[in-house]
Amino acid sequence: MGRRSNNSAGMGLLIVLGLVFWALSAAYHFVLQNGAAIAGFAIIVGVLLLIWSIGARALSSGKAPPPLPAQSDQGSVVAPMNRQAAKRAPARWVDPSETVVVQGAQIQGGLFYLGDFVQLDDRRSTDQYAINPKLSASATRPDVEGSSMPYWPSYAAITPAARRGFLNWMADGRNSRAYGVGHVFLFFYGLEHRAFIETNLASLPALIQEVERLLTVYADNNSFRGYATRFLSYARIAAGIPISPPTPSPERTVTSELDVAIRLHLGRALQQDGALGPHDALLWALAIPDVYLRTPAVRCFEEFERLFRHRFNERYPSGLALRATGNIRLSYKAASGAFEVPIAGSHERYPDICQTSGKGPANLKRIVQECTDELDSFSRFVGRRPDSRESMQAALLLPEPLQRDPADGRIHLFGQKMHRSMGEHKRASTKMRNMLEAAGFDMPANGKVTSTLADQLGSALDRIDIAIEPDRRYGSGVPQLEDQVIIFKADGGGKVDPDRSCYRAVKAQVEVAVLAAAADGDASVDELKRVVAGVRDASDLSPIEQARLIAYAATVFNSPPKQDRVMRKLGERSPEERTIIADAALAIIAGNENVDPSEVRFLERLHKALGLPKERVYSALHRASPTQAADEPVAISQEVRAEGVPIPVSEKTPIPAETAKAQAESPPASTIRIDAARLARTQRETQTVSALLANIFEEDGASPPESSPAVSGTTGSLDGLDAAHAELVELLEIKGSLPRAEFEQRAKDLKLLPDGAIERINDWAFDRFEEAIIEDGEDVVMVEHLRNRLAELREAA
Repeated sequence: MGRRSNNSAGMGLLIVLGLVFWALSAAYHFVLQNGAAIAGFAIIVGVLLLIWSIGARALSSGKAPPPLPAQSDQGSVVAPMNRQAAKRAPARWVDPSETVVVQGAQIQGGLFYLGDFVQLDDRRSTDQYAINPKLSASATRPDVEGSSMPYWPSYAAITPAARRGFLNWMADGRNSRAYGVGHVFLFFYGLEHRAFIETNLASLPALIQEVERLLTVYADNNSFRGYATRFLSYARIAAGIPISPPTPSPERTVTSELDVAIRLHLGRALQQDGALGPHDALLWALAIPDVYLRTPAVRCFEEFERLFRHRFNERYPSGLALRATGNIRLSYKAASGAFEVPIAGSHERYPDICQTSGKGPANLKRIVQECTDELDSFSRFVGRRPDSRESMQAALLLPEPLQRDPADGRIHLFGQKMHRSMGEHKRASTKMRNMLEAAGFDMPANGKVTSTLADQLGSALDRIDIAIEPDRRYGSGVPQLEDQVIIFKADGGGKVDPDRSCYRAVKAQVEVAVLAAAADGDASVDELKRVVAGVRDASDLSPIEQARLIAYAATVFNSPPKQDRVMRKLGERSPEERTIIADAALAIIAGNENVDPSEVRFLERLHKALGLPKERVYSALHRASPTQAADEPVAISQEVRAEGVPIPVSEKTPIPAETAKAQAESPPASTIRIDAARLARTQRETQTVSALLANIFEEDGASPPESSPAVSGTTGSLDGLDAAHAELVELLEIKGSLPRAEFEQRAKDLKLLPDGAIERINDWAFDRFEEAIIEDGEDVVMVEHLRNRLAELREAA
């Protein structure tokens, strides 16, 4: 059963396949026989379907295609979106008086192209800056910053969000800084086209005014500032508007070409003179593309400009002569990159500074570099202390030519003030504090005038032809705030050579006289007059040297050198030098009519510091008097006798009446007298030690000034020691150390045992300082820090 069933199924399948084959064969033969008729029928059906489709569309619309945008009652142009326009419309210029609505944004003020594209002069067209009202500006979030816009934006290519941002910026009046500069450039491209492609001269003033306005809003963008500035220059040239002469400035736009305004200005200068002066040379130097000013020139540009002119005139007193190989040719290349066109005008007859041969640019670069380096110190001072820019200290850091320049008000005003204060006599006396205040210097914080500050004041006075004494630069000391100074008129500040032998000799006499005169605590006017007369009698001195020494003598008589410091220096001298110093001091004091006990004590202390026996003081004073008997004591002060007081008489020694009468009527005993010839001879002899004394009796300008005057003598500071031990301590204080043999000899002269004297002095020091003050060895040395403590005690006493 099963086999019979399978056979039946197979038979049925064969019958079906046979029928399908027959049907296909029949259809094939039918197509072959009736192909032409079938093709014609298919064509007719296709045409009918096409006609039906077109008719159905026309009936479903119910209205005709929209017309072109029309003028509204308010004068606005309504431009709805229509991407399916069959034809592109060329853009038209919108005047400033029009109001336009684009994609819902109402724009006033015009100054842009509205349409699909603008035509360029070379049969090309561009849609880059044509505001196409058909393009969509739909966006839920406008691109205000323009972040989606490329470097060279195109209205046709930017996103709808960027278009919305641009249209909003235009509608807001084109002055909002919240919008990115890409929107500004897209608008600016249309202004370029109007100015240089259409070359509508009537519209150029409005375009220039609009770009100037945009610059006031967006000048902080370097790129836009550069393109806008260039546009203004070329637009003015095209319109025939004169360009203002440029002004040198540290600010510059980074560009690879010379600024056109500078190029025209220099071209006119070359046409007229054939050379550049300092002003024009600086303009050229600053405009050279690879010249960039460093900090000193930028920070101090006013000073840089004055210095450049000075250095230029030094090198080119007749100007920098140049020869150009061609005239100026200008062409404007649009910021949009869409075009570049030549600019015609009167500039075409000017020589082109960019086409000159020679080393002009290289030489100007070198002057710029040198002037910048010269201003480095002044610039650093101003950078650290900007509030002190107009101070005298700042002025003194300027290069030399600027310090001499009368255009610098600081030094000029200071000079006027000082010359008025000196009056008709051209000299004045005041305190150092007043001088620093008049010069505008800062008062020292610690109250001590340093040598640097004193030198700065001297330099300031040099610039206004005034000299000052004491002046450390010429061998004097550093006057402190309350010290007297004398100023007087002198060309260039009265410069002298402090090492000239004659000057040093007379200065040494002045210093010796001052120190000796101060020994009695009161330098007299007569002593000062003698010193001044000696300066005037020195025929080898120039007038300015005499003036300096007289002023110096007057000031140091009021503020004599400090004895302690002087004495310490004496201990460093050789035996021969010590003898000469002692003789010079003896000659000064012996020249006084009255020798005061304090002056004798000064000579004694001087001899002690010099390591000389003090007995030579008395013998020298004794020999100085030609009327003094050899066996009589030296009178060291004036004897004052009271009238009517009888001389006591011994009962064992009766005196005749004639003798008593003669004694009563006799004048008081005379004091030591030195004749003028001998004094003059002695003073001349002191010139042989001028080089030595000039350094000993002056303040040490390099060391800080002491806080209070030194006090001579031992009163107070050595309480608890007898005179002999106190003298040893004072000697060690002055000298610092003594060879053991010398110390022993000094102790024996004072009737002391050397070892016992050391022990006694150290015991005293333990009571005062809780440590020994003398160290014994090959040299007997005073401990240095206790030596300083002792000096402090002496000053306090």
